Amino acid sequence: MEKRCPNCGGGMKFIRREDVQLGRAGVLSGVWPNIWAGALDVELWGCPSCRKLDFYWSGEDGGDIADWDGGNRMAQAACPACGLIHDLDDPRCPRCGAKNPKI
Repeated sequence: MEKRCPNCGGGMKFIRREDVQLGRAGVLSGVWPNIWAGALDVELWGCPSCRKLDFYWSGEDGGDIADWDGGNRMAQAACPACGLIHDLDDPRCPRCGAKNPKI
């Protein structure tokens, strides 16, 4: 089945597969959360008419699209006081305010 451009209706052309970096950089943790988060294997498709790019999950990285969390894979830490799981670069626990010992 041919992919159609949602912008102009033209036929989309396969460009290549690419790994898209997941995670986000933090003020205190720098780029380490990006490195820990890994990458998502996607297919790049482009429209020759309007030059729109679309990304499609390739499904070949071992996961199921129903289990995919949309790229929200920031490295996590457990609060030593209350046990709440929160972003690694949070300086304090959002629930109890305990200092994050990993920072």
